[in-house]
Amino acid sequence: MTFLPVHTLAIVVLLLLAIGCGQKDDSKTEEQLRQTQVQSTDTSGNVAEVFGVIKRPNTVPNFSWKDNGGKTVDFDNFHGKVTLVNFWATWCGPCKRELPDLIALSQELAALNIKILGVATDRAPNAVDLVRTFVKEHGIPYQNIVSNDDLEDAFGNPRAIPTSFLVNANGKITQTIIGIRSKEFYRQAMTALAQ
Repeated sequence: MTFLPVHTLAIVVLLLLAIGCGQKDDSKTEEQLRQTQVQSTDTSGNVAEVFGVIKRPNTVPNFSWKDNGGKTVDFDNFHGKVTLVNFWATWCGPCKRELPDLIALSQELAALNIKILGVATDRAPNAVDLVRTFVKEHGIPYQNIVSNDDLEDAFGNPRAIPTSFLVNANGKITQTIIGIRSKEFYRQAMTALAQ
């Protein structure tokens, strides 16, 4: 049996921690996440299943979901807005760690016509209910959709989560962000595109 040198193993471990999730990680405490909740707002209606994915060359794919009233909404409705499309999962530790920053930024940058769209990659048979409960418990105010294979394929099959795509007002993906980033990193990246 052959073993890796200790320094090689240490580098591999550090890279895995920096990139994001590949397996379930519950290292963030529920109390830390609850500190960011919006207590007075029921956000559980901000979750829907994705359908109607359309790949497009040189621009972000278009895809649809139903709003609370049953009306079809599609990503093209975000045209004219800078949007952060954040692929995440309810079981992902790094996703949970960046969540308070994304919640705060969605509120702080709303006046600049900047949006955040969450794309939950959970695959349980009851994924919509699971994500809806998570969104409600953590007070996530922005729209979240539950992904499918077609949507993930249209975004190049993100291999780690969180993975975020920064989309400019013209629908072009300007940056792919793999792994967790700071609130200030996201703020600078999004506001630079909004100017």
